[in-house]
Amino acid sequence: MEQNAAQLLAEKVVREVYRIAQAYGQEHPYRFEDLVHDLAVMLAHNALHAVSLKFYRPSALPAASGQPNGGGDVLVEYSYALHAGTPRFYLDDAEGLGIVPLRPPFQMGLVVNRDSQGGAYDRLLRLRWGDAPHYTRRGGFEHQDGNTTRRTGGRASKTVFMDDGLRRRGQVKFYLPAKRYGFIAGSDGADVFFHAHNVDGTLGVPRQGQWVSYLPMATPRGIQAKDVRAG
Repeated sequence: MEQNAAQLLAEKVVREVYRIAQAYGQEHPYRFEDLVHDLAVMLAHNALHAVSLKFYRPSALPAASGQPNGGGDVLVEYSYALHAGTPRFYLDDAEGLGIVPLRPPFQMGLVVNRDSQGGAYDRLLRLRWGDAPHYTRRGGFEHQDGNTTRRTGGRASKTVFMDDGLRRRGQVKFYLPAKRYGFIAGSDGADVFFHAHNVDGTLGVPRQGQWVSYLPMATPRGIQAKDVRAG
């Protein structure tokens, strides 16, 4: 990728990564400028494949396990798949930033999936890129942002993984089959929007008063329910 395009793309990704961390009250252990620089170098060498920001519970694994900090179980993961060959990239979409509510304690880690190319560009990097801690995913749901995929012609995508342990329960307040959306009365008293494309196929047509479980995501349009299931 041409250097100027790589720089612009790296800035877009890092701004989004920093914005998500800020929403969770977390701070990155490196300077914004250094991370932008290194990702731009990787993009310019067509070596950057994905950037993932993970929020996880610290693991009870002993230090002797060989994993830094013992690794941990991923609660939420924001992943950005990149195709370095295209200079056009729109990360900010019409739906804005979606945040999955988390209760502390949790930690944050950044993982970069790259091709080291045998160290061909290592001398240009400012940060030390070693092996990432071992993160474990349990059962969960992966939500793909269709806007990013569509606006980049399928050349980039954004996904959010949510652990099943973050599920909440509520009752269907109402559902409009013709419009394919409805609301759930959550256990905390808040009404949660859901759309038919986020309803598990085994649930059937949602009906008023039905108990369901769902994964919450806070968006600029309010809380939305993902992966709505019976029970």
